[in-house]
Amino acid sequence: MPNYVIISFIVNLTIITVFQVISKMNKKLERDYIAKNPEKIKEYIKRNEELLERTNKLNKKMLNFLTFTIIAVIAVFALFLVFTPIFFIASLFASTLLILNIISRSSLEDRLKIFKNLSLEIKNKNNNLNG
Repeated sequence: MPNYVIISFIVNLTIITVFQVISKMNKKLERDYIAKNPEKIKEYIKRNEELLERTNKLNKKMLNFLTFTIIAVIAVFALFLVFTPIFFIASLFASTLLILNIISRSSLEDRLKIFKNLSLEIKNKNNNLNG
């Protein structure tokens, strides 16, 4: 197996691992902040809905880019063997970005559900206190 393939896989695995760690840290920070300021839930819901919409748009663009790079790898491999490593690495990074985007989207959807549930719980508590 060529060195560029091994290096590309190692770099991509490192990127995914770092992304996962940052995502977990972000979730913890949000939970702590919400616990201190429950009135900020509506703000978080709105922000996460906007991020989810942007993530969906980015996902479509990434799929197009990944399709292009895969086609380019096949075409370049057939015509110019010298450029194959560059396009292989590009397609590998594109697929990694697509995976990270999918992970991010599912994480945003989970957080959005949690925030909406928290918002309903706070409304119910306020109604019980007022009623």
